[in-house]
Amino acid sequence: MKSFWDRKEKPYVLAVFLLPFLWMFCSLFLGRYFPDPGKLLMRLSGIWACVFMAGALSVMPLMTFQRFKNLARYRRFTGLAAFFYTVLHLIIYLVLFAGLSWTWIRSDLVEKPYIYAGVLALVILLLLAVTSTKNMMKRLGRNWKRLHRFVYLAALAMIAHLWWQVKSDTSLAVVFTLILGGLLVYRLVIHSKSLRRVFSL
Repeated sequence: MKSFWDRKEKPYVLAVFLLPFLWMFCSLFLGRYFPDPGKLLMRLSGIWACVFMAGALSVMPLMTFQRFKNLARYRRFTGLAAFFYTVLHLIIYLVLFAGLSWTWIRSDLVEKPYIYAGVLALVILLLLAVTSTKNMMKRLGRNWKRLHRFVYLAALAMIAHLWWQVKSDTSLAVVFTLILGGLLVYRLVIHSKSLRRVFSL
């Protein structure tokens, strides 16, 4: 019997990735997040952005095991999901939290510099999303891999965004730092020979 990963069921995988969004969307209209939906939805969308970022970075380590080789076909979905929830995080901030008030947003840009780390992650993920197609891979050639290595900078920006805004409860920041940080260290170890050649020049 063929496993799930042996079948081309990408629409079902896409539906699974959208479940958190549908849950948040339905809960919002059912009034479960009132009286302050913006704050809670921002937290939830940020969590899911980090979850899918961790998922995207986990594909390569998991592919070292034979049974997970077929995960590669879903790596793009996972990366796009991270981008989607990052954009959702921004939209929720602009609409539900700041109320599209430029005065409010301008004040936050001055008083909450962690926003810049989040914007950096978003810009990088936008570039990676736009260039994630097979056509762009062919057009960019070797530069495609170089560009997509910026995903690690996006992960670091997410970690910085988490820690920069933390007040008393550091649990989420610690969890995602350990997960994303561990995955980044793994990539550094894998490419340690290449790094040594670069620094020896």
